[in-house]
Amino acid sequence: MHPISHVSNGRQLLRFKSVSKHLSQQQRLMGPKANPGDDMGGNPVIGLLGGGQLGRMLCEAANPLAIDIAILDDKNAPAKQAHNSNRHVTGSFKDPLRIRDLAARSDYLSVEIEHVETEVLEDIEKEGVEIDLADGTTVIHRPPIHPSWKTIRLIQDKYLQKEHFRNSDKKIPIADQVAIDSDTDTPALESLKCVLNKFGFPFMLKARKGSYDGRGNYKVTSEDDFGPALNALKGLPLYAEKWAPFVKELAVMVIRTEDDEGNLKSCVPYPTVETIHENSICTKVFMPPRGVSEAICEKARELACNVISTLWGRGVFAVEMFVMKDGE
Repeated sequence: MHPISHVSNGRQLLRFKSVSKHLSQQQRLMGPKANPGDDMGGNPVIGLLGGGQLGRMLCEAANPLAIDIAILDDKNAPAKQAHNSNRHVTGSFKDPLRIRDLAARSDYLSVEIEHVETEVLEDIEKEGVEIDLADGTTVIHRPPIHPSWKTIRLIQDKYLQKEHFRNSDKKIPIADQVAIDSDTDTPALESLKCVLNKFGFPFMLKARKGSYDGRGNYKVTSEDDFGPALNALKGLPLYAEKWAPFVKELAVMVIRTEDDEGNLKSCVPYPTVETIHENSICTKVFMPPRGVSEAICEKARELACNVISTLWGRGVFAVEMFVMKDGE
């Protein structure tokens, strides 16, 4: 199984969506910045960057546990509709000021989507945020961030993400890839010719950042595609990836835990599932996968755990992979 490859519509093979449902307890702080003097109570407040469908599912799981979720996103974001709270923050989850506001009213920070501002998360972890208490004093609050900003920053760049896995000690199989000089059209064209000599047709041209669900990818089948591919991804940092002949797509959810010092404790996989994608969107999931042996399913679970063990922070991660024509 190759954990890093592409399907015919150009969707990224290894994708991470993380929500921190498994969090350790920390000392309670009195009075979030937006509501001085208000006791957070006995249950944790999780600050969530992003309020889409994954955030909504997190809220649906948190509600019966009386866990408050403070969501940073648009006013009518789906997750906010599933969880009523006066701690929500309205704005962009890429806005450093709004992220600090969310941190000030949260016991923990997590993300629904990886496309967030990691520099401010790093600063919050190291320097904290100020909270004004009801008695007029100020305290420095450092909410733990899960998964770590280091993980989020790494997976934001798909090329570096895959190089990280390739260079780990886990022997993770990665499709061959090369960075593309995309500063100007001429060097980019020359780079694509080098890719052709190295990989042959077809190959995938992909944006390193900001792409998901088939966006930011282009299948190159001939030299006639060079111009349209570069135009479609114009202005984006690029890389090219060797085509992977696959017969089926699998996915495994993995829970990653660590101690308070950041040392890995365990990676616990869910059962392997088969995913069916239409127009770059997952429309069906089969468990167990059809026509896949238990040995391959177990190998997929082991591979997914190896991938996630190389990252940082607690969370629930999704690892997608291909079953190749040769059965690997």
